[in-house]
Amino acid sequence: MNWYIMRDRASSTASIFSKAFATASLVYLLFMGASVSGEEFDNDSNRIGPASLLKDWYEVVKRSEEEQELIKKCLEDESSCTKQMKSIRTLVLRGRDLKPNQKLSLVNRFINKERRYTRDRRTNDQPAESHVDRRQNWTTLLDFLETGGDCEDYATSKYALLKLLGFERDELRILVVYDRNVREHHALTLVKTKELGLQLLDNDNSIYRNRPFHYRYVYSLNEDSIWDHSLDRVPAARRLKANRSR
Repeated sequence: MNWYIMRDRASSTASIFSKAFATASLVYLLFMGASVSGEEFDNDSNRIGPASLLKDWYEVVKRSEEEQELIKKCLEDESSCTKQMKSIRTLVLRGRDLKPNQKLSLVNRFINKERRYTRDRRTNDQPAESHVDRRQNWTTLLDFLETGGDCEDYATSKYALLKLLGFERDELRILVVYDRNVREHHALTLVKTKELGLQLLDNDNSIYRNRPFHYRYVYSLNEDSIWDHSLDRVPAARRLKANRSR
């Protein structure tokens, strides 16, 4: 075969493979982009309302605000500290000047060393058209250090400590996921800042920068709002139609 024909065919084949690879890469990026960048947490279309919709959660939010004031007094004056507050004081004074990613690691390991893990009961009382679960019990940071708790309590305790270390409330959430590996719900602490991007703090000391495949986002919440991430799996056109029909 003529060398020029062989060269042209090879060039054409390479071009086809190159285009196919580029297309596949684009599809992959479009599919994974939200998980990698955390863009779904910038989209308020899945916000279902204020945090006060979940009464038990909002009550612990208010208790935590009071608790944070007591802890701040402890930071200023060690003589006002309780036993649990002293360990918090040591951590906060140690972590204040660390880089943001180092603060995440410090808090994650501090809370995860708590071994008194307990399971919480759930109820079926849920907001209409929502996957948000109304739990019967939420604990504050000091409650957790005293009695332990379940995965949501690990997550809320990390949330409280990160606030003490300077993170803003709109940078933090409790994220509830469905773990496909063990077929049950689980909670993580979500941090999203311009500097760090998306960070998920888990109970095994892992800090993920994107969604692990076996976790499916269910809902998230902070002191201000609740977001239903099951809506992320509903096509936008269907969601718009449903909203118009209400």
